[in-house]
Amino acid sequence: MNKNKFLLLFILCCVLPLLAAKLVLELGWFNPGSSSRGQWLQQEIYLLDDASKQQNHWRIAVVAHECQQQRCKQALHTVQQLYLGLGRKQKQVQPVFVGQTLPADYPVFQLQQTAAASQLQNQIILVDQQGLALLSYPMPEQAEQMAATAKAIRADLMKLLNYDRTSV
Repeated sequence: MNKNKFLLLFILCCVLPLLAAKLVLELGWFNPGSSSRGQWLQQEIYLLDDASKQQNHWRIAVVAHECQQQRCKQALHTVQQLYLGLGRKQKQVQPVFVGQTLPADYPVFQLQQTAAASQLQNQIILVDQQGLALLSYPMPEQAEQMAATAKAIRADLMKLLNYDRTSV
């Protein structure tokens, strides 16, 4: 094989995949969807205080002004069950209720009040160590929809816990 033929094949092998990738992106054949199931917040909202010194790297916040409605109590119950189902990963997560009064039936929750919660009412929020709200999940009206919401929260939370490198 002569030198020019080898060079031509080498350039073709390098350039052809790049041209194919550009073509796929420009023609819209690639779906750039995300693997998260919650809704990423579009703006930075620091919902909770900084917890960098604590062992809890992630917080699941249930945001409601008062927990008198049935859907709020369902959300609290679901988040409590998610927390208990984490097993040994519980020490990396803290359930938080952001509102005025927390029902006494939920001892695992930490009660916090913040002004930033007005933008996120009736939602379940995944919050990072610095207090930044990342993913939101609406509190469903029907109890049947809460199972799907819990599954979505668990999937996203497990991804965050598995890829978390703050303790390293």
